[in-house]
Amino acid sequence: MPHAEAPLISVVLCTYNRCELMAAALRSLCEQTMNPSCYEIIVVDNNSIDGTKQHVAEVSRRHAYVLYCFEEKQGLSHSRNTGFRAARGRYVAYIDDDCTVPKDWLAVAQEIIERMEPALFGGPYQPCYNSPKPRWYRDRYGSYDCGSTARGLGADEYLTGTNMFIRRALLERLGGFSPEVGMAGQQLGYGEEIAIQRRYRRECPGEIIHYDPRLGVSHLVRAEKMRLSWCAHHMFTIGRDWQRVLNHTGQERSPVGRVVFRGCRALLRMVIGLVWGMLMRDRSLYPYIENYLYEVAFVELRAMGMAYAQASFF
Repeated sequence: MPHAEAPLISVVLCTYNRCELMAAALRSLCEQTMNPSCYEIIVVDNNSIDGTKQHVAEVSRRHAYVLYCFEEKQGLSHSRNTGFRAARGRYVAYIDDDCTVPKDWLAVAQEIIERMEPALFGGPYQPCYNSPKPRWYRDRYGSYDCGSTARGLGADEYLTGTNMFIRRALLERLGGFSPEVGMAGQQLGYGEEIAIQRRYRRECPGEIIHYDPRLGVSHLVRAEKMRLSWCAHHMFTIGRDWQRVLNHTGQERSPVGRVVFRGCRALLRMVIGLVWGMLMRDRSLYPYIENYLYEVAFVELRAMGMAYAQASFF
């Protein structure tokens, strides 16, 4: 049965056809040191056809604070919105279904809330692996870290949706996450958490977005994410969706000619970078060609993604 009193935090765990990974995330949430009367866990199933529903039902029989929701509309933003609308907590916490959290994660969040009551706060994530890591793959490629000091984030810094707490009243005021950006089924997408943070800064000038390194979580780097083809797609998509966020949050459009020029320039720079990296790269900085591609050449894919999104907006 639900708690008689509203909890402090509602943890929303959105998932799609990843029951095994989701189960590990859910298990770590059920092992929190925080008093179970102070939080609830809402698993939002976005059309899974695996054993997600059955697994959550089984866990719910042992832990009454674990709840199941179903969201028919495909997309992470739809699922996140369903989660906060079902939530009763004063704060809504979001983590990905391929994350696990330490046992004191919610206890640390509670301490931050009681001390500061920030509208938005979160922390870093570090990579973990369930398959062999290629020699070239560096841990920082799969991490998010804004340093070892708790602080308010700068104007060009944002929390990741992998590890984020938001006051529920703020989510209601802003209308939740935009379904125009973000993941949708197997389709790669980003930006819904950045869009809502940009709106928060625009509508609540002077308010901070708080970062605390004590809120660290582990984020799985799956085998496909360590392939160059996936990394290239990832870089292009980051650029595309960043521009989509800018388009939908009032960024002034550039002329078509300038957009085409930027895209062509980025393509030329990437081709030159590929040749240069194979022949002349600094091997003390980039011991493997993959390091140079990921850190230098593929950066131009972000610019190409931005140009693509700008051109599509006309």
